[in-house]
Amino acid sequence: MNPNRYDLLIMGMGPAGLSAALFARRMGLNTIVFGDIPGGILYMLNDLADFPGFPDGISGIQFGMLALQQAQAQGAIFPMARLQKLSFSEPLFTGIDTDARQYTAPAAIIATGRTPKKFPEIKDNVKGIHFCSVCDGPLYRNQDAALAVIGGDKIAAQHALTLSKSASKVYLVCRDRAFTMPAIYESQIEEQPNIIPMRETEVIGIKGADQVEALMVTTKESDKQEVAINGVFLAIGWLPNTQALEMPVETALDSYLKTDKNLMTSHSGLFAAGDVRDTDMFSVLTACADGARAAQYAAEFLFKLET
Repeated sequence: MNPNRYDLLIMGMGPAGLSAALFARRMGLNTIVFGDIPGGILYMLNDLADFPGFPDGISGIQFGMLALQQAQAQGAIFPMARLQKLSFSEPLFTGIDTDARQYTAPAAIIATGRTPKKFPEIKDNVKGIHFCSVCDGPLYRNQDAALAVIGGDKIAAQHALTLSKSASKVYLVCRDRAFTMPAIYESQIEEQPNIIPMRETEVIGIKGADQVEALMVTTKESDKQEVAINGVFLAIGWLPNTQALEMPVETALDSYLKTDKNLMTSHSGLFAAGDVRDTDMFSVLTACADGARAAQYAAEFLFKLET
């Protein structure tokens, strides 16, 4: 038997992918999972406070490691490499990882999540542009720094709260009249005197050739003004990670993958779970549920292939 032949290929080591691995193994599927960061983008969360079972919260990194260990204990294989390509040639999916190794399986789950959007006009070499407050916030500790978070959702709130421990000022810049974050985060932000909410404020540019110096914004009261800052953390939206798919798959707005009631995409045998698919709620809890369901439906799909 081909040692790189499996029942199920899973792309992604976030909550959805790790949950899918756990449930797939419990149903007896020979399963391999691709990715190199346990928990995926959860490394950006200092405190995962809305997942049942952790009344004191848990860091995203710790949650990811525990989920990885649980899936490993059930027998899932983790080569700790990402898939660069996933293609299909009847009757098998073929995945090629970053080390050019090839793997095949009759079913696959894509659970690659999503990544933050960037301002297209910002050059990659400009210092002071960040996406992870847990990773990069400590860079500004003891520097009397003024930082900005652009966005108004839960991730933006978590960034602002994390950065308030390192910076003298944190501007929370949102172009809408109201934040879209849960009310509990708004309450926590109101309790932090060094977080300055700036609602109905549109960012039109970032000043600084090599290092961030200021935000260029417009408000209801001002056509244009500068807000002096030392760094900016972006939470302006997301894009699904679907670049590795080398097959036509139906998508919704912003390229999120469409799925049916069984979480199967428009390509037979390819399932999607978590934030990469067109869902009405992006959270760790629903991603885990997606992973479990996708594994169940993948097992049913494989059973039908054999009968």
